[in-house]
Amino acid sequence: MKKVTVIGGGLAGLSAAVFLHKKGCNIRLLESSPKLGGRAYAFYDREKNLYFDNGQHILAGWYQNTFEYLKAIGAYNKLDFQKNLEVNFYDTGKNSFNLKTYNLPAPFNLLTALLTYKALNFSDKISVLMIYKIFTDKKLESLKNVSELLRKINQKERLIKYFWEPFIFAVFNAKPENINCKIFLDILKNGFSKKEFSSLVIPKTNLNELFIYGAAEYFKKNNIGFTLKEKVSKIKIKENKVEYIENEKGEKIFSDYYVSAVPFFRFTDLFENEDYNRYFKGRGNINSSSIISLHLFFENEIPGNLLKNNSFGMTGLIGTKVQWIFKRNPYHLSIVISASDFLDEFTEEPAEKIFSRCISDLSKCITGFESLRVKDYKIIKEKRATFIPDNLCIDKRPDQVTELTNFFIAGDWTNTGLPATIESAIKSSKIISEKF
Repeated sequence: MKKVTVIGGGLAGLSAAVFLHKKGCNIRLLESSPKLGGRAYAFYDREKNLYFDNGQHILAGWYQNTFEYLKAIGAYNKLDFQKNLEVNFYDTGKNSFNLKTYNLPAPFNLLTALLTYKALNFSDKISVLMIYKIFTDKKLESLKNVSELLRKINQKERLIKYFWEPFIFAVFNAKPENINCKIFLDILKNGFSKKEFSSLVIPKTNLNELFIYGAAEYFKKNNIGFTLKEKVSKIKIKENKVEYIENEKGEKIFSDYYVSAVPFFRFTDLFENEDYNRYFKGRGNINSSSIISLHLFFENEIPGNLLKNNSFGMTGLIGTKVQWIFKRNPYHLSIVISASDFLDEFTEEPAEKIFSRCISDLSKCITGFESLRVKDYKIIKEKRATFIPDNLCIDKRPDQVTELTNFFIAGDWTNTGLPATIESAIKSSKIISEKF
């Protein structure tokens, strides 16, 4: 059996271990923190007797590699699938709009949804027809950024505000002017290549139960060794291959193959400068983008008519810093602010100010929200939630297969053709497993 050491126990590392085990490899996984899961985890709040996800993770119908991983660890049944894409929105005029695709082949399901979307006026709907260029015009890939692309295909300001911006912030965690055109176009073409691919998929449970516990059970059942609180401090390279890795205690670990599944901001620290510059120069040296989650707990029950019935309790806000609301239960709302770094340095604001501004946004959009009394709140800042998928970043993403004959790189930041999503992390591991 080929002996493989996986460095990192986030989703890329966990899925690499599972996929490589299925290829007949002998796996050992090392994680520097006291937990598995990386950035996709839930932590327990004793006071509230609740698990909090570090951020709301929405999946999509085209997450085929993620579904394969979840099936392998026995957690696929913990997902809730929309039949068709459907999202409710509120704007600052307290108007509500429903965006819903119909049972039509892709991409006509998207076009029809936009043509019947009441947030758009006649002029906007005329410009909707220009979206077909996204699926036909190869020249759009060479434009400077997505903001320029949307202007090039004559997307009206209101169409951008009520459709494109919510979509872009949710998928890319960045503003349109910070997104590479090819990665944007590839996502659209993939997401709307099949009707079922465009639907949203929401976990029925917390992230630990979805991604981590099943993996730990899989490891136990299949004798896959893993160690927590074991940080790899050095990768020793000799003659175009990894000779060994070394942990913080100075212990050397030998293996036939090695998979780095550490985040991009830790990757360069694994190597001597000379080795990094020779084999990976510039790779991983990319900028990050933050996500803020605010959990609101109310003294009184949220009235059933306060938020329109929507798929999975999910609601979008237009024209505010708050972008998404998720209704957890009659007393608990989860609020999401993507790309918070770009919103007047919102990420660095103190918790009280973030809370106040979010309450103001919700009151502007939702009739009757001000009647709710907040009992408590909790703010979670994920400061390096994703990378910024601009042109510079795209050039610095490494391939999974490296010049080192026994060394691979997994992670959502590697060259998967996707933005920093769960699917990108797990796809990177699938690509590696196919080399064995």
